[in-house]
Amino acid sequence: MREILGHFTDKESREELGLGQIRDALSDGLFPGTSTLHTRARYILFVPWIYQQTSDRGAPLSQARRAELQLVKTLKSVGGRDQGIIGYEAGSTLKNVPSELYWSALGTYGVLRDPGLNREQAVSLHGAAVPSDVDEVGHTKLSAWHATIPAAPPEFPQSVPGGMSLTHHEAQWLCERINYSVPNSMLSHLIRHPPTRGSTVPWEDSAAVAAQGQPQRLLRHAQQFSDTMHGAQLLYNLLIAESYNNAGFTNEEGRREHFEEQLRQWSWRYAASQGFGEWDLDDFFASVTAVRGLRVNRGSERFVRDWVEVLQGVEPAAVATSAEARGLVRKREHRNKGVMARIGNPKRLASWGGSSGAGRYTYRWPYVLTILGDIHAGLAEPPAYQALTADPAEHSHA
Repeated sequence: MREILGHFTDKESREELGLGQIRDALSDGLFPGTSTLHTRARYILFVPWIYQQTSDRGAPLSQARRAELQLVKTLKSVGGRDQGIIGYEAGSTLKNVPSELYWSALGTYGVLRDPGLNREQAVSLHGAAVPSDVDEVGHTKLSAWHATIPAAPPEFPQSVPGGMSLTHHEAQWLCERINYSVPNSMLSHLIRHPPTRGSTVPWEDSAAVAAQGQPQRLLRHAQQFSDTMHGAQLLYNLLIAESYNNAGFTNEEGRREHFEEQLRQWSWRYAASQGFGEWDLDDFFASVTAVRGLRVNRGSERFVRDWVEVLQGVEPAAVATSAEARGLVRKREHRNKGVMARIGNPKRLASWGGSSGAGRYTYRWPYVLTILGDIHAGLAEPPAYQALTADPAEHSHA
């Protein structure tokens, strides 16, 4: 699974035209707390379990890291490389342990009481100074973590019953956290209305398309941005391929023809989609600003608006040969990358690998599907006896 997700990472994370701020804002607005570095949903519980144990022992942060490396060993003993095990290949040399990758999500979903706490504070200060429990002699204990978090399995992390699979109780708890913490989001909608496997982008999923209100509005903007700017991304790669051939390089043969064909296919899809007259760019950028809390780079906004204007004046099938479109993309690369620009730069062309951010924006969709799939699979499991008989008040805490 890690290798499969890595395929999407290359396409999703490489941003050559300086539009990453917009892409990430749309991703955050649709699917808060998610990341292309996330592999499985149960890590949202693995991490706080480890930190709870470390805090209870009064141990330093280094002990939490050792426990995370132990978790890698345990998970490898019960699952293969396709299970999304972080550190499967690196083992004890793993640099970015799960807590580093999931920390922001823990704050977003309220699993970590105070999103401002860093990992060291969560261990050494025992949380966000919120009363959560009382010890044997009546002293208030403090916890960094939500009061109703499911208990870790016995002997965790040396033993992880079920591996990456969530129990019904764990899945239900994660649903409650997400629905409470990010209620007006596409992620919350898909917690309540499970998506189907097989789609490559969210606007191809029937459950996502059925969303109403702000999630629907943001999804529509995300689709239009992806469909529109994919043409610029493909034209950029065509210009590099032409420059590569003109410079006499031959390691990446056939790329010019490849991107010419990709642009033809894009033009058919774009021509078949709704026209640009229906895309409210002012509302689009207002939506992006609302998610980010500040405006995107003015140069990025100007490039998007200029590209839309170009497409309004040329047939989609003629974009590949449009002097105006080509000039706009060349200028954008130069302004965005400076001396690192590839077009017309033999030193940079020599290291070209045949594609530079040519994939369309999918807004972390493959990763979101995996996380949601884990949660819905857990919900489908029969509730354990202790979950059925748990104190109902446990679920009343927000």
